[in-house]
Amino acid sequence: MVAEWIKKTDKYVIYGAQVVAVGAYTAITYLTGIKPQCFVVGRLAGNPTQIDDIPVCLIETVPKETYIVVGVTELVQQEILPYLDLLGYRNIYTLTQHEEYLLMAKYFGSIGKFPLV
Repeated sequence: MVAEWIKKTDKYVIYGAQVVAVGAYTAITYLTGIKPQCFVVGRLAGNPTQIDDIPVCLIETVPKETYIVVGVTELVQQEILPYLDLLGYRNIYTLTQHEEYLLMAKYFGSIGKFPLV
C-alpha cells in the first residue's frame, strides 16, 4: 500500500492538486506522519497555489529521483503516466481506484469511522 511505500523515504510529492490528491494527502499524512514536499501539476492554471501551506509546483521543477504518488482519477492517469515516463521519472506509485479505497479504508478505520467488516 502507498503508506508503506512512503515510509521508505522521507521525501515525496503528490501529483495532482484536486480531490483525489487532497484525500490521499490527508490519509497518508495521518497514517505516516510524513507530509509531501509539494503537490505537482502539469500546469498551474486552474489549481490552487498551495494546500495546507504546502506549495503546488510544476512537475518539471522536481528532481527525477523524487518519489511521486499519482493522486488523480484513473482517466487522467492515462495521460499523466506516459508524461511522467517521458520526463524521466521512475519512482512512481499510481493510486488506482482500488489503492485509493485501501488507503481511505485504512485512514477512516484508524480514526474510528467506517471500520472494515
